[in-house]
Amino acid sequence: MIKMAITLLRNDMTLEEQQRWWVEEHAPIARQVPGLAGYVIYLAKPEGDTGDAQICGTDDMIFETWEDAERAFASPEWAAARAHTAETGGSALRAWIGETVHIIE
Repeated sequence: MIKMAITLLRNDMTLEEQQRWWVEEHAPIARQVPGLAGYVIYLAKPEGDTGDAQICGTDDMIFETWEDAERAFASPEWAAARAHTAETGGSALRAWIGETVHIIE
């Protein structure tokens, strides 16, 4: 299994608006990426007194093989998903995860 972990940084929307956009508008676009075996979104919770969060949340895009992941990353669907994020003024940090170390099971 190959996973891309993505952290969606905040944009000018409220946290609630950005999370709604992510789940309702962006996820249907992202799930069209070819070879995607799993897609999980983890929404950030507001922090302390500010009622806001430093990030919108994180997600995992899961692929069965490295070849599937490479094809997906080069696909027009991937480019469309990234452009959709950029249109909101949002940005993301991305990392391919090849190995997971479980500290507590």
